[in-house]
Amino acid sequence: MEEKETRVSPEDVQQDVPPAEEPKADEALSDALSKALEAEAAAEARAKELEDKAAGLEEKLALAIRQYDRLQGDFDNFRRRTRNEQAEAKDKMTADVVKEFLPVLDNFDLALAHMARDEAGAAYVKGFAMLQKQMEKVITDLGVEEIAAEGAPFDPHFHEAVMQVPAPDKEDDTVAAVFQKGYAMKDRVIRPAKVQVVHNG
Repeated sequence: MEEKETRVSPEDVQQDVPPAEEPKADEALSDALSKALEAEAAAEARAKELEDKAAGLEEKLALAIRQYDRLQGDFDNFRRRTRNEQAEAKDKMTADVVKEFLPVLDNFDLALAHMARDEAGAAYVKGFAMLQKQMEKVITDLGVEEIAAEGAPFDPHFHEAVMQVPAPDKEDDTVAAVFQKGYAMKDRVIRPAKVQVVHNG
């Protein structure tokens, strides 16, 4: 049996070869690259937006911290001022109350001095002296002290001069005698001492 020879033309060969896909690959790669660049640009824009937002929040936080510190300082000052005002009001009230009792102490001094001269009152001296000491202790416990006067240099803040006397044996402007005791509490003079001042000039 004779074999037939088949001939293949160049056109037939060309039809069997699949078309080249190179242009499609380039296009896909270009699209992918374009999308990647767009995504990167979007990410950078988002990052910048977030950075700006973070900077704004940091500024607000710093402002809030400064305001808080200022408010805290104002509150501390207010609390300190209120505490000082309360303490001052308490001292003033105590001083006012003590001032009302000072004439009673003066009367104890006068009564004891009179009883010491009158033998008939000798029986009462001890009782009056005890009452006087008790009252003096009460005002001392409140922080009230007698103002030093006799023999001390005259001080117009603590002494009230009611008389001047010559006394060659004493220095000028010293207290020669006390007519009425003075009292002070802390830096507050409740009542100045009424005194006699030496004046030799």
